[in-house]
Amino acid sequence: MKVVVQKFGGTCVEAANQESTVERILEVKDAGMYPVAVVSAMGREEPPSTPWLVDLAWRIDPKVEPRELDQLMSCGEIISAVRVAHLLKSRGYDTVALSGGQAGVITDDYHNHADIIELHPERVLAYLDEKRIVCVAGFQGITRDHAITTLGEGGTDYTAVALATVLHTRRPNPIAEEIEVAALRIYKEVEGVMTANPDHFLEKKTKRASAQHPINIPGLTFSEMVSMSELGANVIQAKAARMARDHGQTMEICDFRSSQGTVTYVGEGVQRGHQREVTGVADMKELFVFTVPGGDRRLGQKLSEHLAHDRLHHYVLPTDDSGYRFAVKTEKYRQVDRIVGETLHYWNIEAEFSQGDWGLVSVVGEGMRDRTQQIRDRACEALRAAGIEVAATRRETIAVSFLVSEAQRRDAVRCLHDHYIIGA
Repeated sequence: MKVVVQKFGGTCVEAANQESTVERILEVKDAGMYPVAVVSAMGREEPPSTPWLVDLAWRIDPKVEPRELDQLMSCGEIISAVRVAHLLKSRGYDTVALSGGQAGVITDDYHNHADIIELHPERVLAYLDEKRIVCVAGFQGITRDHAITTLGEGGTDYTAVALATVLHTRRPNPIAEEIEVAALRIYKEVEGVMTANPDHFLEKKTKRASAQHPINIPGLTFSEMVSMSELGANVIQAKAARMARDHGQTMEICDFRSSQGTVTYVGEGVQRGHQREVTGVADMKELFVFTVPGGDRRLGQKLSEHLAHDRLHHYVLPTDDSGYRFAVKTEKYRQVDRIVGETLHYWNIEAEFSQGDWGLVSVVGEGMRDRTQQIRDRACEALRAAGIEVAATRRETIAVSFLVSEAQRRDAVRCLHDHYIIGA
Protein backbone atom coordinates (compact mmCIF):
# COMPACT_ATOMS: atom_id res chain seq x y z
CA MET A 1 0.00 0.00 0.00
CA LYS A 2 1.68 3.22 -1.15
CA VAL A 3 0.14 6.17 0.68
CA VAL A 4 0.43 9.80 -0.43
CA VAL A 5 -0.46 12.48 2.12
CA GLN A 6 -1.54 15.66 0.31
CA LYS A 7 -2.02 18.99 2.07
CA PHE A 8 -4.28 21.61 0.46
CA GLY A 9 -4.28 25.22 1.66
CA GLY A 10 -7.20 27.60 1.97
CA THR A 11 -7.08 28.88 -1.61
CA CYS A 12 -7.06 25.31 -2.94
CA VAL A 13 -10.40 24.45 -1.33
CA GLU A 14 -12.32 27.58 -2.27
CA ALA A 15 -15.34 26.84 -4.42
CA ALA A 16 -13.70 28.17 -7.60
CA ASN A 17 -10.65 25.95 -7.12
CA GLN A 18 -12.04 22.69 -5.78
CA GLU A 19 -12.07 21.04 -9.21
CA SER A 20 -8.29 21.46 -9.44
CA THR A 21 -7.89 20.05 -5.94
CA VAL A 22 -10.00 17.02 -6.83
CA GLU A 23 -7.89 16.44 -9.93
CA ARG A 24 -4.69 16.38 -7.83
CA ILE A 25 -6.28 13.77 -5.54
CA LEU A 26 -7.52 11.63 -8.42
CA GLU A 27 -4.11 11.70 -10.10
CA VAL A 28 -2.76 9.87 -7.06
CA LYS A 29 -5.67 7.43 -7.15
CA ASP A 30 -5.22 6.82 -10.90
CA ALA A 31 -1.55 5.98 -10.29
CA GLY A 32 -2.58 3.10 -8.04
CA MET A 33 -1.68 4.88 -4.82
CA TYR A 34 -3.77 5.74 -1.75
CA PRO A 35 -4.45 9.48 -1.21
CA VAL A 36 -4.99 11.06 2.19
CA ALA A 37 -6.05 14.70 1.66
CA VAL A 38 -5.47 17.07 4.60
CA VAL A 39 -7.41 20.29 4.03
CA SER A 40 -7.54 23.82 5.39
CA ALA A 41 -10.55 26.05 5.83
CA MET A 42 -11.47 28.12 2.80
CA GLY A 43 -9.27 31.22 2.50
CA ARG A 44 -9.94 34.93 2.66
CA GLU A 45 -12.63 36.56 4.78
CA GLU A 46 -15.64 34.82 3.27
CA PRO A 47 -17.66 32.28 5.26
CA PRO A 48 -16.69 29.82 6.56
CA SER A 49 -13.04 30.98 6.65
CA THR A 50 -11.33 30.98 10.05
CA PRO A 51 -11.26 34.83 10.32
CA TRP A 52 -14.99 34.89 9.52
CA LEU A 53 -15.70 32.31 12.23
CA VAL A 54 -13.65 34.24 14.80
CA ASP A 55 -15.45 37.46 13.89
CA LEU A 56 -18.74 35.64 14.45
CA ALA A 57 -17.86 35.29 18.13
CA TRP A 58 -16.18 38.70 18.44
CA ARG A 59 -19.39 40.41 17.34
CA ILE A 60 -20.85 39.23 20.65
CA ASP A 61 -17.79 39.87 22.82
CA PRO A 62 -14.06 39.80 21.94
CA LYS A 63 -13.32 38.03 25.23
CA VAL A 64 -13.95 34.48 24.02
CA GLU A 65 -12.78 31.55 26.13
CA PRO A 66 -9.94 29.78 24.27
CA ARG A 67 -11.71 26.42 24.60
CA GLU A 68 -14.90 27.69 22.96
CA LEU A 69 -12.92 29.61 20.33
CA ASP A 70 -11.16 26.38 19.33
CA GLN A 71 -14.50 24.62 18.94
CA LEU A 72 -15.66 27.41 16.65
CA MET A 73 -12.44 27.70 14.62
CA SER A 74 -12.31 23.96 13.96
CA CYS A 75 -15.54 24.14 11.94
CA GLY A 76 -13.91 25.66 8.84
CA GLU A 77 -11.61 22.69 8.20
CA ILE A 78 -14.38 20.17 8.90
CA ILE A 79 -16.58 21.89 6.31
CA SER A 80 -13.74 21.76 3.76
CA ALA A 81 -13.12 18.06 4.42
CA VAL A 82 -16.81 17.25 3.95
CA ARG A 83 -17.07 19.35 0.78
CA VAL A 84 -14.03 17.72 -0.86
CA ALA A 85 -15.16 14.23 0.18
CA HIS A 86 -18.68 14.88 -1.10
CA LEU A 87 -17.40 16.23 -4.41
CA LEU A 88 -15.34 13.07 -4.91
CA LYS A 89 -18.30 10.91 -3.88
CA SER A 90 -20.51 12.66 -6.44
CA ARG A 91 -18.09 11.41 -9.08
CA GLY A 92 -18.48 7.83 -7.94
CA TYR A 93 -15.51 7.48 -5.56
CA ASP A 94 -15.79 5.97 -2.10
CA THR A 95 -14.68 8.61 0.38
CA VAL A 96 -14.79 9.51 4.05
CA ALA A 97 -14.31 12.86 5.84
CA LEU A 98 -12.66 12.89 9.27
CA SER A 99 -12.16 15.58 11.88
CA GLY A 100 -8.68 15.86 13.38
CA GLY A 101 -9.79 13.91 16.44
CA GLN A 102 -11.37 11.17 14.34
CA ALA A 103 -8.08 10.89 12.42
CA GLY A 104 -6.29 10.23 15.72
CA VAL A 105 -4.62 13.61 16.34
CA ILE A 106 -4.11 13.95 20.12
CA THR A 107 -2.77 17.23 21.50
CA ASP A 108 -1.91 18.87 24.78
CA ASP A 109 -4.53 21.18 26.27
CA TYR A 110 -2.95 24.49 25.21
CA HIS A 111 -5.88 25.97 23.31
CA ASN A 112 -5.32 28.01 20.11
CA HIS A 113 -1.64 26.88 19.91
CA ALA A 114 -1.74 23.18 20.80
CA ASP A 115 1.12 20.76 20.21
CA ILE A 116 0.51 17.27 18.86
CA ILE A 117 1.63 14.71 21.46
CA GLU A 118 0.26 11.52 19.88
CA LEU A 119 -1.26 10.41 16.60
CA HIS A 120 -3.17 7.14 16.28
CA PRO A 121 -3.74 6.38 12.57
CA GLU A 122 -5.73 3.15 12.98
CA ARG A 123 -8.97 4.63 11.67
CA VAL A 124 -7.22 6.24 8.68
CA LEU A 125 -5.54 2.93 7.85
CA ALA A 126 -8.82 1.03 8.19
CA TYR A 127 -10.51 3.30 5.65
CA LEU A 128 -7.51 2.99 3.32
CA ASP A 129 -7.82 -0.79 3.56
CA GLU A 130 -11.41 -0.35 2.38
CA LYS A 131 -10.04 1.53 -0.68
CA ARG A 132 -11.61 4.80 0.43
CA ILE A 133 -10.17 8.24 -0.26
CA VAL A 134 -9.62 9.81 3.18
CA CYS A 135 -10.18 13.57 3.67
CA VAL A 136 -8.86 14.90 7.00
CA ALA A 137 -9.63 18.28 8.55
CA GLY A 138 -6.29 19.93 9.31
CA PHE A 139 -5.43 22.54 11.97
CA GLN A 140 -7.12 20.64 14.80
CA GLY A 141 -7.02 17.75 17.22
CA ILE A 142 -8.46 16.69 20.54
CA THR A 143 -7.05 16.39 24.04
CA ARG A 144 -7.12 13.16 26.02
CA ASP A 145 -10.28 14.60 27.64
CA HIS A 146 -11.82 15.02 24.14
CA ALA A 147 -11.72 18.82 24.09
CA ILE A 148 -11.22 20.23 20.58
CA THR A 149 -7.97 22.15 20.08
CA THR A 150 -6.41 24.08 17.21
CA LEU A 151 -2.74 24.05 16.21
CA GLY A 152 -1.99 27.72 15.51
CA GLU A 153 -1.77 29.65 12.25
CA GLY A 154 -0.78 27.31 9.43
CA GLY A 155 -1.69 24.31 11.58
CA THR A 156 -2.90 22.24 8.63
CA ASP A 157 0.78 21.90 7.64
CA TYR A 158 1.42 20.53 11.13
CA THR A 159 -1.39 17.97 10.78
CA ALA A 160 -0.08 16.82 7.38
CA VAL A 161 3.54 16.47 8.52
CA ALA A 162 2.51 14.58 11.67
CA LEU A 163 0.22 12.21 9.75
CA ALA A 164 2.81 11.50 7.03
CA THR A 165 5.51 10.95 9.67
CA VAL A 166 3.44 8.53 11.75
CA LEU A 167 2.26 6.57 8.71
CA HIS A 168 5.86 6.34 7.51
CA THR A 169 7.08 4.89 10.81
CA ARG A 170 4.04 2.68 11.37
CA ARG A 171 4.86 -1.02 11.67
CA PRO A 172 1.91 -3.07 10.36
CA ASN A 173 0.96 -6.36 11.99
CA PRO A 174 2.47 -9.45 10.35
CA ILE A 175 -0.54 -10.19 8.14
CA ALA A 176 -1.34 -6.59 7.15
CA GLU A 177 -0.32 -5.08 3.84
CA GLU A 178 3.03 -3.31 4.06
CA ILE A 179 2.78 0.49 4.09
CA GLU A 180 4.96 2.68 1.92
CA VAL A 181 4.60 6.45 2.30
CA ALA A 182 5.65 8.81 -0.49
CA ALA A 183 7.00 12.32 0.08
CA LEU A 184 4.43 14.65 1.60
CA ARG A 185 2.90 16.93 -1.04
CA ILE A 186 2.14 20.49 0.02
CA TYR A 187 -0.12 22.25 -2.50
CA LYS A 188 -0.13 26.04 -2.71
CA GLU A 189 -1.20 28.73 -5.17
CA VAL A 190 2.37 29.32 -6.38
CA GLU A 191 4.85 27.13 -8.25
CA GLY A 192 6.89 25.79 -5.37
CA VAL A 193 8.98 28.03 -3.11
CA MET A 194 10.25 31.28 -4.63
CA THR A 195 13.46 33.17 -3.88
CA ALA A 196 11.34 35.99 -2.35
CA ASN A 197 7.71 36.99 -2.01
CA PRO A 198 6.60 37.70 -5.63
CA ASP A 199 4.12 40.36 -4.45
CA HIS A 200 7.03 42.67 -3.60
CA PHE A 201 8.12 42.72 -7.23
CA LEU A 202 4.85 43.74 -8.92
CA GLU A 203 4.81 47.14 -10.58
CA LYS A 204 2.23 49.18 -8.68
CA LYS A 205 0.37 50.53 -11.70
CA THR A 206 0.31 47.50 -13.99
CA LYS A 207 0.57 44.67 -11.42
CA ARG A 208 3.04 43.05 -13.79
CA ALA A 209 6.18 41.31 -12.60
CA SER A 210 9.41 43.27 -12.80
CA ALA A 211 12.45 41.99 -14.69
CA GLN A 212 14.04 40.91 -11.39
CA HIS A 213 11.06 38.78 -10.43
CA PRO A 214 11.78 35.94 -7.94
CA ILE A 215 12.53 32.50 -9.34
CA ASN A 216 11.66 29.01 -8.19
CA ILE A 217 13.96 27.24 -5.73
CA PRO A 218 14.30 23.64 -6.99
CA GLY A 219 15.48 22.20 -3.68
CA LEU A 220 15.67 23.17 -0.01
CA THR A 221 17.46 21.44 2.82
CA PHE A 222 15.50 20.94 6.03
CA SER A 223 17.57 23.66 7.71
CA GLU A 224 16.78 26.16 4.94
CA MET A 225 13.09 25.31 5.12
CA VAL A 226 13.01 25.82 8.90
CA SER A 227 14.90 29.14 8.76
CA MET A 228 12.78 30.53 5.92
CA SER A 229 9.55 29.50 7.67
CA GLU A 230 10.60 31.01 10.99
CA LEU A 231 11.67 34.26 9.33
CA GLY A 232 8.44 34.95 7.46
CA ALA A 233 8.63 33.13 4.13
CA ASN A 234 5.36 31.51 3.13
CA VAL A 235 6.77 27.98 2.96
CA ILE A 236 5.05 25.97 5.68
CA GLN A 237 4.25 26.54 9.34
CA ALA A 238 7.48 26.81 11.34
CA LYS A 239 6.39 24.18 13.86
CA ALA A 240 5.60 21.77 11.02
CA ALA A 241 8.97 22.53 9.40
CA ARG A 242 10.80 21.67 12.60
CA MET A 243 8.89 18.40 12.94
CA ALA A 244 9.69 17.46 9.32
CA ARG A 245 13.37 18.21 9.92
CA ASP A 246 13.49 16.26 13.18
CA HIS A 247 11.89 13.17 11.60
CA GLY A 248 13.39 13.41 8.11
CA GLN A 249 9.97 13.80 6.46
CA THR A 250 10.66 14.75 2.84
CA MET A 251 8.28 17.07 1.00
CA GLU A 252 7.30 18.32 -2.42
CA ILE A 253 5.83 21.84 -2.52
CA CYS A 254 3.64 22.17 -5.62
CA ASP A 255 1.15 24.38 -7.45
CA PHE A 256 -2.31 22.86 -6.97
CA ARG A 257 -3.52 24.05 -10.38
CA SER A 258 -1.36 21.71 -12.45
CA SER A 259 0.58 18.49 -12.00
CA GLN A 260 3.08 19.77 -14.57
CA GLY A 261 4.14 22.86 -12.61
CA THR A 262 7.49 23.56 -10.99
CA VAL A 263 8.11 21.75 -7.71
CA THR A 264 10.38 22.50 -4.75
CA TYR A 265 11.81 19.39 -3.11
CA VAL A 266 12.65 19.51 0.61
CA GLY A 267 14.98 17.08 2.35
CA GLU A 268 18.56 16.32 3.26
CA GLY A 269 20.85 15.82 0.30
CA VAL A 270 18.49 17.49 -2.20
CA GLN A 271 19.91 19.08 -5.31
CA ARG A 272 19.76 22.78 -4.44
CA GLY A 273 20.14 23.71 -8.12
CA HIS A 274 22.41 26.73 -7.54
CA GLN A 275 25.82 27.67 -6.17
CA ARG A 276 24.78 30.92 -4.49
CA GLU A 277 25.57 31.75 -0.89
CA VAL A 278 21.98 32.89 -0.41
CA THR A 279 19.06 30.63 -1.34
CA GLY A 280 16.21 33.05 -0.62
CA VAL A 281 15.03 36.28 1.00
CA ALA A 282 12.29 36.23 3.65
CA ASP A 283 10.48 39.10 5.34
CA MET A 284 7.98 39.93 8.06
CA LYS A 285 5.86 43.07 8.19
CA GLU A 286 4.62 45.52 10.83
CA LEU A 287 6.53 44.21 13.82
CA PHE A 288 6.34 45.61 17.33
CA VAL A 289 9.76 46.12 18.91
CA PHE A 290 10.09 46.03 22.71
CA THR A 291 13.17 47.52 24.36
CA VAL A 292 13.86 46.76 28.03
CA PRO A 293 16.58 48.88 29.65
CA GLY A 294 18.94 47.54 32.28
CA GLY A 295 21.92 45.26 32.60
CA ASP A 296 20.51 42.24 34.43
CA ARG A 297 20.95 39.27 32.06
CA ARG A 298 18.50 37.25 34.14
CA LEU A 299 15.76 39.65 33.12
CA GLY A 300 16.17 38.80 29.45
CA GLN A 301 16.29 35.10 30.26
CA LYS A 302 13.13 35.36 32.33
CA LEU A 303 11.28 37.23 29.58
CA SER A 304 12.31 34.62 27.02
CA GLU A 305 11.13 31.83 29.31
CA HIS A 306 7.73 33.45 29.84
CA LEU A 307 7.23 34.14 26.13
CA ALA A 308 8.22 30.59 25.23
CA HIS A 309 5.87 29.20 27.88
CA ASP A 310 2.98 31.01 26.18
CA ARG A 311 4.25 29.85 22.74
CA LEU A 312 4.90 33.38 21.56
CA HIS A 313 7.70 33.39 19.00
CA HIS A 314 9.95 36.43 19.32
CA TYR A 315 13.11 37.65 17.63
CA VAL A 316 15.88 38.80 19.94
CA LEU A 317 17.81 41.80 18.62
CA PRO A 318 21.18 43.15 19.79
CA THR A 319 21.28 46.52 21.53
CA ASP A 320 23.96 49.19 21.81
CA ASP A 321 23.88 48.93 25.59
CA SER A 322 23.19 46.11 28.05
CA GLY A 323 19.42 46.16 27.61
CA TYR A 324 17.16 43.55 26.02
CA ARG A 325 15.32 44.08 22.74
CA PHE A 326 13.06 41.81 20.73
CA ALA A 327 10.45 41.95 17.97
CA VAL A 328 7.05 40.24 17.77
CA LYS A 329 4.30 40.03 15.19
CA THR A 330 1.59 42.66 15.46
CA GLU A 331 -1.21 40.22 16.25
CA LYS A 332 0.72 38.98 19.32
CA TYR A 333 1.17 42.45 20.83
CA ARG A 334 -1.53 42.26 23.53
CA GLN A 335 -0.31 38.91 24.87
CA VAL A 336 3.33 39.99 24.81
CA ASP A 337 2.60 43.37 26.40
CA ARG A 338 0.84 41.63 29.28
CA ILE A 339 3.74 39.22 29.86
CA VAL A 340 6.33 42.02 29.67
CA GLY A 341 4.35 44.17 32.09
CA GLU A 342 3.92 41.37 34.63
CA THR A 343 7.57 40.32 34.40
CA LEU A 344 9.03 43.83 34.69
CA HIS A 345 6.78 44.71 37.62
CA TYR A 346 9.17 42.88 39.97
CA TRP A 347 12.15 44.83 38.60
CA ASN A 348 10.29 48.17 38.72
CA ILE A 349 11.18 48.74 35.04
CA GLU A 350 9.04 49.95 32.17
CA ALA A 351 9.63 48.74 28.60
CA GLU A 352 9.48 50.95 25.55
CA PHE A 353 7.90 49.73 22.35
CA SER A 354 7.46 50.87 18.75
CA GLN A 355 4.05 50.10 17.30
CA GLY A 356 4.19 48.26 13.99
CA ASP A 357 6.91 50.54 12.64
CA TRP A 358 9.40 47.80 11.81
CA GLY A 359 10.01 45.03 9.32
CA LEU A 360 12.48 42.16 9.42
CA VAL A 361 14.20 41.15 6.19
CA SER A 362 16.41 38.06 6.13
CA VAL A 363 18.74 36.24 3.77
CA VAL A 364 18.89 32.45 4.17
CA GLY A 365 21.08 29.76 2.63
CA GLU A 366 23.26 26.72 3.26
CA GLY A 367 26.07 28.58 1.47
CA MET A 368 26.15 31.04 4.36
CA ARG A 369 27.53 28.58 6.91
CA ASP A 370 30.61 30.06 8.60
CA ARG A 371 30.21 33.21 6.47
CA THR A 372 27.39 35.09 8.17
CA GLN A 373 29.61 37.94 9.41
CA GLN A 374 30.96 38.66 5.91
CA ILE A 375 27.48 38.43 4.39
CA ARG A 376 26.07 40.71 7.08
CA ASP A 377 28.72 43.36 6.35
CA ARG A 378 28.22 43.21 2.57
CA ALA A 379 24.44 43.30 2.90
CA CYS A 380 24.58 46.34 5.18
CA GLU A 381 26.71 48.13 2.58
CA ALA A 382 24.24 47.27 -0.19
CA LEU A 383 21.29 48.46 1.91
CA ARG A 384 23.02 51.72 2.86
CA ALA A 385 23.88 52.36 -0.80
CA ALA A 386 20.16 51.96 -1.58
CA GLY A 387 19.27 54.53 1.10
CA ILE A 388 17.87 51.93 3.52
CA GLU A 389 18.74 52.37 7.18
CA VAL A 390 19.46 49.21 9.20
CA ALA A 391 18.44 49.56 12.85
CA ALA A 392 19.71 46.16 14.02
CA THR A 393 20.96 42.83 12.70
CA ARG A 394 20.83 39.27 13.98
CA ARG A 395 22.86 36.27 12.85
CA GLU A 396 22.01 32.57 12.92
CA THR A 397 23.81 29.55 11.47
CA ILE A 398 22.49 29.97 7.93
CA ALA A 399 20.59 33.28 8.15
CA VAL A 400 21.19 36.97 8.69
CA SER A 401 18.28 39.32 9.49
CA PHE A 402 18.00 43.10 9.21
CA LEU A 403 15.59 45.29 11.16
CA VAL A 404 14.44 48.13 8.92
CA SER A 405 11.57 50.57 8.96
CA GLU A 406 8.29 49.13 7.72
CA ALA A 407 8.20 51.84 5.06
CA GLN A 408 11.46 50.48 3.59
CA ARG A 409 10.84 46.77 4.05
CA ARG A 410 9.84 45.98 0.45
CA ASP A 411 12.72 48.07 -0.89
CA ALA A 412 15.07 46.10 1.35
CA VAL A 413 13.70 42.79 0.01
CA ARG A 414 14.24 43.91 -3.59
CA CYS A 415 17.71 45.26 -2.81
CA LEU A 416 18.93 42.05 -1.17
CA HIS A 417 17.27 39.89 -3.82
CA ASP A 418 18.99 41.83 -6.61
CA HIS A 419 22.31 41.68 -4.77
CA TYR A 420 22.34 38.01 -3.72
CA ILE A 421 20.01 36.24 -6.14
CA ILE A 422 19.92 38.11 -9.47
CA GLY A 423 23.46 39.44 -9.25
CA ALA A 424 25.02 36.22 -7.91
